[in-house]
Amino acid sequence: MSWRDAPLHVEAASLCQDVHARAAGWAGPGAAPIAAPCAEAALALSEAVALALTFPEVRAAQLQAADEAVVRLRERLRLAGALGLLSPGALRQLTGQLSAIGRMIGGWRRRRGPQARDP
Repeated sequence: MSWRDAPLHVEAASLCQDVHARAAGWAGPGAAPIAAPCAEAALALSEAVALALTFPEVRAAQLQAADEAVVRLRERLRLAGALGLLSPGALRQLTGQLSAIGRMIGGWRRRRGPQARDP
């Protein structure tokens, strides 16, 4: 694991914990269908980052998976906000964390070169 890439893992794991904690507290008839997918997308993001850090031979594919998980989670969080499951402040905080993670993933992919972006 590269020391320059470890902050990405820390941020992704922290976001995953945050999303899981919030989703567990969502209640109401519209909560269940969105809580589980939000939690799953957050876990997929954290796992993809961990795998990219640990296994260089699958790094490009895992960074692509992490990028895709960022998009999925962002859309699911926006839906949760629209359904009233997340306050506007909580939505801003989580999507802000997600944006920072997305920038870190993009930076790592750029450092790896053009071959890493187009598998």
